[in-house]
Amino acid sequence: MSIEHLISYQPQMLQWRRRLLVIVMALLAAAIVVRIVVVGIVERDRWQALAEQQYRATIPISGERGTLRDRTGRVLATAVPTVSLALDPKMVRSAATIAHAVERIGITSAAELLARIAASKDRNFVWIARGIPMELAAALDTINDPGLIRLRELQRTYVLDSLAAQLLGTTDVDGRGIAGIELEYDTLLRGTTGVRSMERIGRGRLRPMLDDRTSTARPGASIELTLDADLQQIAEQELARSVSSTGAAAGIVLVLNPTTGELLACAHQPAYSHTRRNTTDALRLRAVTDMYEPGSTFKAIVAAAALAEGRAWPDRLFDGHGGTLRTTDGRTITDHEPLGWCTLTDALAHSSNIVFAELARQLGARTLYRYARDFGFGIRTEIELPGEARGVLRLPRQLDPGDLLFMGFGYGIACTPLQLACAYAALANDGTLMKPYVVRRILAANGDLIEEHVPQRIRQVIPPTVAQQVRSMLQQVVERGTGTNARIEGIPIAGKTGTAQQWVEGSYSKRDYTASFVGMVPATKPALVIVTMLDRPRSDIYGGSTAAPLFRRIVESLCAIPHLALRYGIVGQESLPRQVAGDSVTVPTVRGLDVAHARTVLSAVGLDPGSIPLDRTRIVVEQEPAEGSRVERGRRIQLRTVPADSIEQCSLIGLPLRNAVAFAHRLGAAVRVVGSGTVRRYHWQRVGTERQVVLYCSR
Repeated sequence: MSIEHLISYQPQMLQWRRRLLVIVMALLAAAIVVRIVVVGIVERDRWQALAEQQYRATIPISGERGTLRDRTGRVLATAVPTVSLALDPKMVRSAATIAHAVERIGITSAAELLARIAASKDRNFVWIARGIPMELAAALDTINDPGLIRLRELQRTYVLDSLAAQLLGTTDVDGRGIAGIELEYDTLLRGTTGVRSMERIGRGRLRPMLDDRTSTARPGASIELTLDADLQQIAEQELARSVSSTGAAAGIVLVLNPTTGELLACAHQPAYSHTRRNTTDALRLRAVTDMYEPGSTFKAIVAAAALAEGRAWPDRLFDGHGGTLRTTDGRTITDHEPLGWCTLTDALAHSSNIVFAELARQLGARTLYRYARDFGFGIRTEIELPGEARGVLRLPRQLDPGDLLFMGFGYGIACTPLQLACAYAALANDGTLMKPYVVRRILAANGDLIEEHVPQRIRQVIPPTVAQQVRSMLQQVVERGTGTNARIEGIPIAGKTGTAQQWVEGSYSKRDYTASFVGMVPATKPALVIVTMLDRPRSDIYGGSTAAPLFRRIVESLCAIPHLALRYGIVGQESLPRQVAGDSVTVPTVRGLDVAHARTVLSAVGLDPGSIPLDRTRIVVEQEPAEGSRVERGRRIQLRTVPADSIEQCSLIGLPLRNAVAFAHRLGAAVRVVGSGTVRRYHWQRVGTERQVVLYCSR
């Protein structure tokens, strides 16, 4: 190549290189522009979300759950502030330090927590623990790790722990109702859930931020129940005593107001403790979910049907066949107490299976079915509780002659304890069946009335005169029949015992029985219907020997508290001479009660509690004059009180059992009771991580 040609070639080569460079740069610029468009417009949401993960977190915030109260306004369940801990695995510096600190306060094991953190390393929020008491959470205040998130949450607390636990139900860790009233009214109680947006500032710490994603949680409604906490506590204490002494597997006590249908007490054994969270089976609401053959308690329904139909009358004579009757299908009906010729009243008093089998035959399947149905058997009561069973009531065409005979004394039919209580409530209420209910009022967070439940009449089952005749016959059961163990001197009581074999593996067991007693008090004008039922008692199988004494002790305990006896009309003022009659009264024990409760007790018997402020956070530790003193009506009682958080040094000796139990619950302690009546001695102990007080009582 000549020099002239080389000189002319170099500019052309440089020009070509310049053009190539320009093209490459243009393509790169275009690619950048395209990428900007893709990132800024097409994939904007994705990249924005990834960016937000680095500097913000969105946390759900539950509204304050509504309060549950008894009929007197006493708080049964409420929400208390706690601390919940969460972790951002992407920001945490030392997960091991946090895990071991949490383990030291007894929340969970460090190994379990570290495994959970490792499994959530791709997330930016994972719960460590929920609902830690404030005093425990304070031990973690020294940890300064940007990945540790502290939140204040409201946790459900049951003020009296196991009291009415099955009926109240409980909530899960997120505050959602999972049983009882908590489940049935969950939507109303929990309110609305809000969302809190948090942003990261220096050193990775989180602080609240306000944007369109933040919403306020709203508190839920509060519910006032028909329950009476004092009556509930009596029922639970006496039921626990009976289950323990008889070796029963379980037990139930229901107390119903027959004129309104209000459920006043609903006690269960085994008990469920909210603090210990024992087996979920103990949380089962047996009074509405479990069915039993009523046995001899059904005889009152058969008697009512026979009287209403004119097929029998109290003095009509029946042949008891000497206690044994062979049916046409080869089965044998026997009586525990053999009878010859006897009146219907005597047959009911001595619980003759043979006489009531004959009555059922005379009534016929259709008539007996109609009356059983009208009394509420085989139909849900529609009380405001979840899981209610319908019961079993076979159609007339499904009953052969032999089955009809056995139905006459409570076999081949099944009901819940609540259905049985409602049927007897109709007898107590002059033949009128009322719809049972447990919710009195529902109130908004600001106190406005949302809903109010009132007594609801279902139907007139039998004429009032027939109901009065049946009550008179049932009174004879207690006075001279199988229910004498329910008798209380000076208080007329009507009731019926029941002893039913249980169906086990295809046949009736010779070992497993349901012992029951249904009573109404006072018999002349019943104010309460009480069902006591023991499942598989071992000391004695008969309802008259096991369930009837339980009924008696409940009524006696009720009468021992003047304001309760007067509130429910068990006795009149003139019938309580030692408590409230005349111009003088006996000073009741109010030590161990909160101020509000003490004022109520003193006022109920006509004493002046003074001008001490109405404060449920202070506890009465001394009173003057002392309990048991006889003073003139209207006398002022001097009370010394202390804050609830400083009562641990106070003595429990001499307190009535229920006062001592309430006293211990305020200290957050579990209670074990030996005996009943008044606390004679006690001691504190620790069972695992739980503090427990053992109360030794005697009457």
